[in-house]
Amino acid sequence: MTKDLAAAAREAVLAHVRHWNNQDKDSWLKILADDVRYEDPPGTVAGIGRDVMSVQAWDKSFTPDKTWILEPLLVIACGREAQVHMRNHGSVAGKPAWVDSIELWRVNDEGLVDSVRAFWEPPAEIRSHLGLSTWEGATALDDK
Repeated sequence: MTKDLAAAAREAVLAHVRHWNNQDKDSWLKILADDVRYEDPPGTVAGIGRDVMSVQAWDKSFTPDKTWILEPLLVIACGREAQVHMRNHGSVAGKPAWVDSIELWRVNDEGLVDSVRAFWEPPAEIRSHLGLSTWEGATALDDK
C-alpha cells in the first residue's frame, strides 16, 4: 500500500503545532527524520539533524525571555510537501511579539519531516533577541 504523503505532510505540520503549543519536546522530536534540514529563515545557518533541532530550534525558543504559540492559518498539502501560513504569537524580552511566516514542510517516504523552510522577516525590535546566525553554511552538533 502506498503511503499518502500529502496527508502525511499535512499531519506533520499539525503535529508540529500541537506538540509545540503543548511544549511536548519528546513528541515533537519524533516527527523529525534523523537528517532533517531546517532553515528558519532561509539565509541563516541551516540546522541539520534531529539533535541540532533539539538544541537550536526547541531549547533556544523556550527560554525565560522567549515563548511562542503557533497558529496555522492555512495549510495546503501537495505531493510530499505542505505549505503553511503560520501565525507565531509570543513574548520576547518581556514584550508581546507576533510574526507571520510562510513555511514549506517536506516528509520522507516514512512520513517523517526531512526539510523545513520557514520564511519570515524578523521584526527589528526583537531581532537581537532571536540569536539568528547569517554566516553561510550548515550546522550540526558534531561541527563544533
